[in-house]
Amino acid sequence: MTVIALVAHDIGHDPAGHPLQVSVGNALMLQLPLYLSALALLLALWSAVAWQWPRRRAIVDAMCVLLCVVIVWLTQLDLGMQRFRGERIALAHLRLYGSGQVINSDWILPLLDMPGALAMLLGLAVGTSVWLLWPWRPGAVVARTPISARIPMLWMGVAVAGQLPGRIAFDHQRVMALSPAESLVREAMITPRVYTAADERAARDDLRQWLDPVGQSRWPSEQAPLWHTPDWSTVPQAGAAAASPPDILLFTVESLRGHDVGWGFAPRPAGQSVTPHLDSLAREAVTFPHWIAGGEPSPRGFITLHTGMWEHGTGFIIANYPELRVDALPQRLRTAGYHTMAIWGGNPSFDNQLTWARRWYDELDFERPGNQLFYFRTRSDREVMDHLMQRVAAHDATKPRQPFFAYVASNGTHTPYTLEDPAPEVDTATAATTRQARYDRVLRNVDAQIGRVIAALRNRPRWRNTVVIVVGDHADRTDEADDRQWTGTPTDALVGTAALIYGPRALVGPPRVNPMTASHVDLLPTVWAWLGDTAAFTTMGRSVFDTANISARAAVSINSRGVRLDRGGYSLLVAREDPSRFRAWRAFTGEQPVPLPLSATPFASDTPRQLLERVRYWSHLVERDRVRP
Repeated sequence: MTVIALVAHDIGHDPAGHPLQVSVGNALMLQLPLYLSALALLLALWSAVAWQWPRRRAIVDAMCVLLCVVIVWLTQLDLGMQRFRGERIALAHLRLYGSGQVINSDWILPLLDMPGALAMLLGLAVGTSVWLLWPWRPGAVVARTPISARIPMLWMGVAVAGQLPGRIAFDHQRVMALSPAESLVREAMITPRVYTAADERAARDDLRQWLDPVGQSRWPSEQAPLWHTPDWSTVPQAGAAAASPPDILLFTVESLRGHDVGWGFAPRPAGQSVTPHLDSLAREAVTFPHWIAGGEPSPRGFITLHTGMWEHGTGFIIANYPELRVDALPQRLRTAGYHTMAIWGGNPSFDNQLTWARRWYDELDFERPGNQLFYFRTRSDREVMDHLMQRVAAHDATKPRQPFFAYVASNGTHTPYTLEDPAPEVDTATAATTRQARYDRVLRNVDAQIGRVIAALRNRPRWRNTVVIVVGDHADRTDEADDRQWTGTPTDALVGTAALIYGPRALVGPPRVNPMTASHVDLLPTVWAWLGDTAAFTTMGRSVFDTANISARAAVSINSRGVRLDRGGYSLLVAREDPSRFRAWRAFTGEQPVPLPLSATPFASDTPRQLLERVRYWSHLVERDRVRP
């Protein structure tokens, strides 16, 4: 029944008609072993207890059957949540179902819109429950076969084997594939930080001071304590786009290394750049060589770029908290009259990006023919840019005066850096033997493909009112020496991704290199300031054109192993749970970091502890859905 429920769910569609899984085969390869592993573990425990206490067999059997019925209903409830609301079941939902709050239009209407799916979920749950309980009807005789030691050992072996496929997946993919029983148990085992009223006020005030050192914002909600009204008085370009909103294209280049682009923090000698087309655009733009990603891998970059928020300190917002109420750049732009489109080279379903993107975008473009069952081949950078130009042309033909926002996530520079585009701009005959050489070749290719798009856009009538932003979702290591003590933490190699912003001078000013510290979370307030949007929001960033306290600007990057703070050209890296384990260095030198004492940096002796405390309090707000009212 579990297999039938999973397959029926994965081939289904949500209320808007979108497929729930882009690649059903890929999803099931993770889901089925993990679901069956959870069931096998239950059977192993049941058979072990029945073997040890044979005289209590009837009680043990009855408890196991009742637990199986509960799991059946939890599974259908979880799959229903994903189908109707794009969320996984959580303890908060179980509390909601036990209250009168569940009877409201937000919950009931999606069910009524899809009676067939509702009937299937309820039918599987009821049918399986009846099948399990039927042998226990009054007057029935339950036949019991003897239990030996081999039975629990066999089921335990199945449970262990079912966990193996999940070990090769990314953490966020595993979170989305766990059975609801295992997911809820894991959630229940986490001991949340308890804040007293005094602790809450202190943490809130500290983070508010971080977000608004000038003290000019208003904070209208204690339920969402970081929700605040922006102050654009120190942003010269504020409101400049309100009367004539620009077209905005955000190119998020997979694993874009600020070390290797011509406008980055370690540019190559003249004539040796592998990004000539983007270098040309950079000479007309504002470049940010000291821009870091909000985290890595890609799901963290997706969230921080879109929402202007930090990541969760230990989990993935995109997978662990898909029900979180947030503002997002495309969502607010739609409110402002924009048409929004998102185009991917990879599979956004497996990263759970589609759950979020379907709420925010008018158009989604990511599939290639033949990938419906298994998503083995991604779209090349050439295909991605071809689709972008087709989408823009279609928009121009139907609504030429409506501004659009395009999120374009390329995939060709993803490890292992295998060239998929036999483009004339790239040497495909010469063997690329080193990791850096392979990266250079795929980077040169995506540069050429974006260059084609820019050349085409220059012929559009709206080019003079077009903004082009180029940034990486994160960076990646190539041939750098690696300090094993800090492997996998957000060092320059993993999160140092330079950015450029091209646009009308009224919005970005004259071409220049801006060496200040910046990160993904600064993009959202930058665009909102252009539009003069003064509605309250929660963001950890500031407009990159804000002139207040430039020397005090800071940026944070979070991943599963550490938290990084950048300020004044220096970086501080703190182990995820241990403020006593840290190191500081001069950032963006293009070389192996040289550890420095805190006294030689802008950081105080207490900064490592403060940094972790701020991230923990932010994570506390995320866990309780207190990001926005």
